[in-house]
Amino acid sequence: MNNVFKCTLLSVSLMLVSCKKERSTDDELKDVAASMNKMTPQILSDGVRLDSVSAQPGKTLRYSYTLTDDVKENVTPEEIEAFKSEAKVGALKIIKTSAEIKEFRDRDVTMEYFYYDKNGKPTTDFKITPSEYKTQ
Repeated sequence: MNNVFKCTLLSVSLMLVSCKKERSTDDELKDVAASMNKMTPQILSDGVRLDSVSAQPGKTLRYSYTLTDDVKENVTPEEIEAFKSEAKVGALKIIKTSAEIKEFRDRDVTMEYFYYDKNGKPTTDFKITPSEYKTQ
């Protein structure tokens, strides 16, 4: 799971760093999303595919994933909650510590993660805000 977030965040952060400073963060995130989408869909690991990245208003970057091995009706709410909890803990750890995404932290970017089952049904989602990743 950590490799999924590291790969995604590294790619996005490299694109963000290369953007010019005089543009707004929202505009730069749109460019980052467009560049990332040229590489999607992308199988990341363990039945997880990155389908798209989009810039949302308010300095927010949204990642949309498909859980390619799962059907929502065949997974219990407890299993979904456990996956969500594990994914959020992993993402938060990387966001807090990764030098590659320092620009995101410096610019107070919120990151949203949306997961869909292999049939396209929403399965779970979470977001990580600056107040979460800037705390010890």
